Amino acid sequence: MNKFRVLLILVLGLMVGCSSAGRSYVKSEMNETLEVEVLPNQSKMFTYRLRWPEDQIPNHIRVSRDGNDSRRDFYEGGITVGRNTHERLLENTAYVVEKVGYCREGFFELDRSISRYHLWVRGECKESANAADQQAFGAKQVLTAERWHQS
Repeated sequence: MNKFRVLLILVLGLMVGCSSAGRSYVKSEMNETLEVEVLPNQSKMFTYRLRWPEDQIPNHIRVSRDGNDSRRDFYEGGITVGRNTHERLLENTAYVVEKVGYCREGFFELDRSISRYHLWVRGECKESANAADQQAFGAKQVLTAERWHQS
């Protein structure tokens, strides 16, 4: 009976630890931006991006002449794209659009792209822009991570 309790406690501890991962990829070297645009019909559109710095992306076109494995550079840097990448990207997106006050009632995902060095989600807020949104976000702008870290 004692072994069963210890095992149960360990399993529950692992489940809690694995289910509360927090935001993903933000402690990597990826740049995080939110491009916002309020359309004339008051629709609030956005693109949330995580992008690896251009100068750190390996040159995939380079031909190796010295016998080394030229594919090795492909595996260095970037993120590992896996089964949960889309879900984790949506969690980041929801956090950012809510934190800056852009989408108060959630959003619809319109499109996305997931690769090792660049992830993005294009979406539309569920609510229309009001006067305060027009004042805060204007027609079109790019917000950086400093904006939601201040909030």
